Amino acid sequence: MIRGEVHAALITAPASGHGKSMVTAAMVRLHRNAGRKVRVFKHGPDYLDPMVLEVASGQPVYQVHGWMTGDEEIRWRLAEAARDVDLVLVEGSMGLFGGDPCSADLAVSCPIWMLLWMPPPMS
Repeated sequence: MIRGEVHAALITAPASGHGKSMVTAAMVRLHRNAGRKVRVFKHGPDYLDPMVLEVASGQPVYQVHGWMTGDEEIRWRLAEAARDVDLVLVEGSMGLFGGDPCSADLAVSCPIWMLLWMPPPMS
């Protein structure tokens, strides 16, 4: 078993369309511009968001989703990344509790702090 320790966060929101990808890409770029090495993962089946996050991070973005890869591979990928970087960010899928397994399930099965992104109210 590969082990590693690093700061990690799961960026999620109540539902789709709340700007998770934009917030995640901005956080990646902020830390990367500060000289930190950042790895980004995407929870759930998605093709567009990982491409945007790859540009922001300069590294491949792998999907971590229980039914796609299984929890063991998710833990392996996160631990492998933790050995080589300063920060791991995971962008959640849909809403925090959307899908099966949902982003909240990932946070529980692979202990990751959650950052719940609440966009400002529309006026």
